[in-house]
Amino acid sequence: MSIWDFLFTAKGEMALAGIAGSAVSVVMEWTGFLSGIRRLFVGAVTAYFLAPVGLPMFKWALGQIDVPVEQSAGVGGFILGIGGVIIVEIILKAFRIRRAELRSAVDDKA
Repeated sequence: MSIWDFLFTAKGEMALAGIAGSAVSVVMEWTGFLSGIRRLFVGAVTAYFLAPVGLPMFKWALGQIDVPVEQSAGVGGFILGIGGVIIVEIILKAFRIRRAELRSAVDDKA
């Protein structure tokens, strides 16, 4: 499968929507070229892999707004692209907190 063929699949649409959403995030909060590249990458990857979570999250966040099914993947991917960096930071922070708790518990036993 070529990259061109991939772009026309559901996952490809989700990744493109994630890139578009993260591009908006980069433009709105410009902090430099390397940071922008990082955000584009994280937005695309987050949208690609968190799509099953993103669509229900999108429906929950926007309530009664009715989006046609064929466009919901793109909209969900766009939202995940915008918030991808934040989502990843929250997940990593949760892991760091849990690791600190486990180390503290081990140190208390010693």
